[in-house]
Amino acid sequence: MNKRCVLFAILLCCMSLHAQFFSNFQVMIPHYYPGEVYFIDGSHEAYDEVELPRGGKSELSVKKNKEDKKRETIEAANIKGIKIWHEKFPDKEHVFYYVFAEKSSMQGEHHWGVPVAGSNWGVLYECDLNYLVDKKTGDVKILKYTSTYGPTTPTLYYLKRPEWQAAKLLLANGRFVKRKKAAELFAEKPAISEKVKEGKMFLSDMQYILDEMAGDVKTKNDTIETPSIQEETIINPNQNGVVGDDE
Repeated sequence: MNKRCVLFAILLCCMSLHAQFFSNFQVMIPHYYPGEVYFIDGSHEAYDEVELPRGGKSELSVKKNKEDKKRETIEAANIKGIKIWHEKFPDKEHVFYYVFAEKSSMQGEHHWGVPVAGSNWGVLYECDLNYLVDKKTGDVKILKYTSTYGPTTPTLYYLKRPEWQAAKLLLANGRFVKRKKAAELFAEKPAISEKVKEGKMFLSDMQYILDEMAGDVKTKNDTIETPSIQEETIINPNQNGVVGDDE
């Protein structure tokens, strides 16, 4: 009986390690899809293969034609964003913006993500390290490094303002990091700044915060059916966030 229990435990352990290895292997290898690259000079180019960006990458590899033997490299600094899709699901387009950020203890300078809240005062980008387009559904999946204790890579949120040279890390996994420092960014609105400092504001409040910071300026919230990166389109914005709502 004891031998059976030991063997069963070993089997479960092996299965867990195998799943963990496969998950981490998917994270490490590059993935390519048909798509378009939009450049900061306003131009854009279609490619048969566009590398799905990963956090930390300062360049992307592309192929104009599948038959090309070599890939072309494009510096991320020249890119506004990319639009990609799975060849089986051409109607399911996905947009990722390049976000250049200040270096932090958690991550480097180069990030790729989607805007999840914004106003004319600033835009909040949700950035993960690795993505994959599901071949069965055409939907985007977030890939995370895993250990026996679960996922080890956080989802990061960067705030970008028009006058800033680099975006600033604001939240990790939905909560403000370095609340005192984050509160200083909203000093123009003391009530908001104080709630951020006290830990009473969360990711779900960000649309409310950005609207308040914009004041009388109309919120730039022009979501359209077909993703466009000609504008800072807000993807799935959290409309009218409720103060203190952490759901």
